[in-house]
Amino acid sequence: MSPIPDPPPAGPSIVGIDLGTTNSAVAHVDPVASKEAKTDITLLEIPQLTGLGEFAQLPVLPSFLYLPGPYDIDPAAIRHPWPTTEDSFVGMLARDHGAHVPARLVASAKSWLCHGKVDRHARILPWGAPPEVVKVSPVQASAAYLTHIRNAWNHAWGGEEERFLENQRVILTVPASFDEVARELTLEAAGLAGLRDVILLEEPLAAFYSWLMRHEKDWQTIVQPGELILICDVGGGTTDLTLVTLNAVAGGSPRFERIAVGDHLILGGDNVDLALARAVETRWRGKAGTLDTDRWKALCHQCRQAKERVLSGDAEHQRVTLTGSGSRLIGGTLTADLDRAMVEEIVLEGFFPLTDAGEMPPRAQRAAITEFGLPYEAEPAITRHLQRFLMQHAADVADAVGKPLPLPDRVLFNGGALKPEIIQNRIVDNLVRVFGSSDTPRPRILENRNHDTAVALGATYYGLVKIGRGVRVGSGSPRAYYLGIERSDAAAATAGKEAICLIERGLEEGTAIDMGQRPFAVLANQPVQFELFSSSYRSGDTAGDIIPVDDSLVALPPLQTVIQYGKRGLKTRIPVEIAGEYTELGTLSLWCRSQTSQHRWQLQFQLRDAVGTADVREQTILDQAVVQQAREAIDQALGSDTKDVLNTLVKRIGAIVDLPREAWPLAFLRDLADSFLARPETRNRSAAHEARWMNLLGFSLRPGFGDALDEQRIKQAWRLHTQGAIHPKQAQVQAEWWIMWRRLAGGLNPGQQRQLSQALGTLLQPGKNGKIRLPLQQQLELWMAVGNLERLYVKDKIRWGELLLTQMRTGAARHQLVWTLSRLGARELLYGPVDRVIPPATVADWIEAIMAKPWEPSKMLVSALARMARLTGDRTRDLSPEILRRIHDWIPESPENADARRQLTEVVPMQHQEEQAAFGESLPAGLMLHAEP
Repeated sequence: MSPIPDPPPAGPSIVGIDLGTTNSAVAHVDPVASKEAKTDITLLEIPQLTGLGEFAQLPVLPSFLYLPGPYDIDPAAIRHPWPTTEDSFVGMLARDHGAHVPARLVASAKSWLCHGKVDRHARILPWGAPPEVVKVSPVQASAAYLTHIRNAWNHAWGGEEERFLENQRVILTVPASFDEVARELTLEAAGLAGLRDVILLEEPLAAFYSWLMRHEKDWQTIVQPGELILICDVGGGTTDLTLVTLNAVAGGSPRFERIAVGDHLILGGDNVDLALARAVETRWRGKAGTLDTDRWKALCHQCRQAKERVLSGDAEHQRVTLTGSGSRLIGGTLTADLDRAMVEEIVLEGFFPLTDAGEMPPRAQRAAITEFGLPYEAEPAITRHLQRFLMQHAADVADAVGKPLPLPDRVLFNGGALKPEIIQNRIVDNLVRVFGSSDTPRPRILENRNHDTAVALGATYYGLVKIGRGVRVGSGSPRAYYLGIERSDAAAATAGKEAICLIERGLEEGTAIDMGQRPFAVLANQPVQFELFSSSYRSGDTAGDIIPVDDSLVALPPLQTVIQYGKRGLKTRIPVEIAGEYTELGTLSLWCRSQTSQHRWQLQFQLRDAVGTADVREQTILDQAVVQQAREAIDQALGSDTKDVLNTLVKRIGAIVDLPREAWPLAFLRDLADSFLARPETRNRSAAHEARWMNLLGFSLRPGFGDALDEQRIKQAWRLHTQGAIHPKQAQVQAEWWIMWRRLAGGLNPGQQRQLSQALGTLLQPGKNGKIRLPLQQQLELWMAVGNLERLYVKDKIRWGELLLTQMRTGAARHQLVWTLSRLGARELLYGPVDRVIPPATVADWIEAIMAKPWEPSKMLVSALARMARLTGDRTRDLSPEILRRIHDWIPESPENADARRQLTEVVPMQHQEEQAAFGESLPAGLMLHAEP
C-alpha cells in the first residue's frame, strides 16, 4: 500500500474516512484515472507517532487523543512533520502511552458524540480526569482525529493545494443508528478539521459496499435474487444491524435493496474490555468496584490489549499488571493472567450467548450508565439484540422476500469485535437455533478480509457509485410520506383534510424532491405544527400529488416549531416555495424559500425511530369544549378585580375538567400556559394578579420541557426575567417569582441558569453576622430555586453547597435546605447533563457533615442522603465503598428505608416517585424524566 498515489490528472479524488471508536482508516481513489475499483481504491497508510521521537505509517489511526502534562513528555519527542498548534497528539503512541497515564487519555469520543445526557460541546474528556488536566469536548476530540488525517494527507502533497484533503470529495461514515444530533456533531467536527462538503454514509452499508467492491465482477454468482443478507457491524463502541436483499427486476438486472436498519446501541468492544476488567478486579479484590478511577482505566486498557492478542491467536494467555503507587509501588503491584478459556467464556457467554426461539428478546429500555459515564446498553447480549431486531422486522422481510421467518441467507460481519471466527460461528449458530430447524440451510458468511479498513474502502467505493460507477445498493423508502396542508379559505369549505406527497414509495435516499411550482404559504412568528403521514401500501402517488387524508395514511409525530421572520416578530403569512431532499441517512429535509425575500428555513423530519429526551406516557385527552371553558375561566379571573375569583381559579378549573390539579394532563397544562403567556399585561392590575399569574404559569409550564413547543414558551417566559416583577416589594410576589423560576428551571439553558444563580447569590449572601437578611420562609423558597439549577457549572454548585452548609450548623433539619443540598450533590440528575455532577469526594464531605449532626435519620434525611450517594455504576461519580458503608450503617434498617439502602449497594433505575420527590412537587401527569424499562 502506498501512502499517496502518483499524481493523477486534475480533478478531485474520492476519499472515504471511517471515523471509528477504536481505529480510524482512510481510503481513496481518483475517479478519472481508475479503471477497476477493486484494484484502484487504495488505503492510505497514515503517518503517526509510534514511539517517542518515532514516526511510522500504519493502515489505521488508533482513535485515541493524549493530552500531555507540563513535565510529562519532552515536546521534541512528539514533534510532527507538519506544524501543529497543540501539544496533544493522536494515534498509536497516544493509545499506548495513555494506557499508563489514563487520566490524560481521551478514548471512545465517538460514543460520547451520541450521549444525549452530556453537553457534547463541553470540555468533559477524559471523563473523570483531575482538575489540572485541560480537557476537550467530544466534538473537539473527533475533530483532532480528522485534523491529523487532513494534515498527514496534505503534508504528503507538499504545496499542491488542489490536492489538499479539503478540496476532495470526502465520504465520512457514521453508525446507522446515529441520531440527527450525533450526525450534525460529526459534521461539525469535520468542519473544525477544515473539511468541506462532507457526505455522511452509514457504516454497515459501507461495509457491504466494500464486499461489493471486491466482488464487482462475480457477485451474481454468490448472491441470488430473494436472498436475505444480514450486515452485523460491532465495533469498539456501537452495534449496527442492517438487512439487505437482492430483488429481481422484470426485464433488467437484479438490484440490492436495504430493508431495515437497527436501533441505536452503545454496545461493542469497549463493553467486552470492561467485563474482562471486572473479572480481573474481582479475582484480585473479591468484588468489583474497589480500584480507583486511574487504576481502573489502566486495567481496562490492558484487558483490551490482552483480548486482542488472545482472540487473534497471537497468544494463548496474556499477563496484566497494575503497579502500586507511593510507598506501595512494589508491594501494591497486582498481576493476573488472562488465558483463552477465560476470555472466550466471558465474551461468548456474556455477549454472544445462545438464546431460545421462545425467549422474549430485550425491549427498548433505559440504558445503564456504567464505568466511564457512557450510556451503555443494560442488556450486554448482542445475540439477544440481534434476535429482537430480526423479530421486529419479520413483517418487512416477509413483504420483501416472502420468508416466513427472518433467517438470513448470508451474513456479513464487520467491526473489530467480530474478527474472531469463534464469535462469527456463535452468531450463526444462534440464528439457526432461533429461526431455523433441523433441515434449514445454515446462513453462509460473506468474506471480509479486513474488519479495520472495510468501512473506509466501502465508503470510497460508494463515492464511485455516486457518480454512476459500480454496483448500487438501493436504499429506497419503504413507505410514501405526505405533509398535511390547508387550502385557502375559499377552497377549504368544500375540501376535507388533505396532504401532499413528499416521498413516493421506493424513492432512493439521496434524491432531491421537486414540488413543482405549487404556491404555498407558512405562518411565521407563531407556533405551528407540520403534520406528517405515511403509507406502506399506497402506490402511484408522486411528489406534489395532493390526496385526501383517509384510512390509507398513518399519522406520524408532527413537527412543531416556530418560523422566525423579521426583527419585530409580528405574526404573518409568508408565500414560499418548497423544495427538499430525502437524505442518505433517512431524513426528510424540507426547505421553505420566501418568494418575497431572501429568507429560507429548513425543516427536518426524522423518518426512522428516534429517542426522545423525555417520555410522555398515555394521558387523558380532554374535549375541546371543556378546554375552552377552562380558557374562559382564566380570562374571567385575570380580568376580575375580585380576590375570591383569583383565589378560587384552580378549584374552578378542576371542577370544569373534573380532575384534581395533580392529574391535569400535559397537553392541557400547556394549553393553560399559553393562555397565561398571552396575557402578561395582567400582572399590572395588582400584586394579587401578578402573584396568581406567576403561580399558575409556573405550575402549567413545569418542569420547562416535555412538550415540543416548550422551548418557545420558555423564550416567552424568559422575557419576564429582564423586566423583573412589577410588584417586587410584595412578599407574596417575591415568593411566587422564585417558585415560578424553580419550576421552569429545567427549560432554561446554562447561561440563563447562571443569571438566576447570580441574582439568588445577591439575595442569599450572609451579612457580617453570618445571617441572611430575609424572612426564613423566603430564604427557603430561594434555596429550593438554587437546588433546581442543574445546569450550573460544578464549581458554582460547590460554592452554593458550601454556603448552604454554613446555614445548617444549628437548629432542626429543615426539609427545604436538606432537599436543596441533596439536589446540588445528586449522583443522578433529573434533567441536567452528567458532566455537571459534583465530584464524589466533595459530596462525601457534605454527607459526613450531615451524619455528624444530632439529627434523627428521618425519612426526609434518608431520602436526601440516598439521592447524594446512590450508585450509578460510573466510578467517576460513585462514592467510595467506605463512605457508602458508613451511610448504609447510618440508615436504620426498616421496611420504609429498604429502597434507600438498596440504592447504596446496587445500581437501581430512578422511579417515577423518586422523580417527584427530587423535583420538589408533582410533575405533570404522564411525564417521565427517566425512561423506565
